[in-house]
Amino acid sequence: MRLRWILAAFLLAGLALSAPGAELYGKPLRGLTPVSIAELHRKASAFDGRTIQVRGTVRSEDGALSLTEGSASLRVTMSEAGVALPPNASGASATAEGVFRAKGAGGGPALEATGLELTR
Repeated sequence: MRLRWILAAFLLAGLALSAPGAELYGKPLRGLTPVSIAELHRKASAFDGRTIQVRGTVRSEDGALSLTEGSASLRVTMSEAGVALPPNASGASATAEGVFRAKGAGGGPALEATGLELTR
């Protein structure tokens, strides 16, 4: 019985961390302190392999999704197979958490996201 209460508390905490009206893809966000995309570019090796949170505006081109913050951008893929990102999300605000890679599949910085929240 106690285990049920603990699981219920974690579920409610995850829901509370989600923004109202947000679309969730993957796992609920854990509420990490966001790192700016520009800082990730400047200190890529320091963040390589670390679980982080980023925020930005979605840019979707040719089936690839990136988060932008000013002139800096970061490619985002979902780490869990079968979780598809929306193709029509350009311009939405997003928060993503996952493992940062200094050199992703395209050669540049990338985030292997475990969770992504979109707010339109």
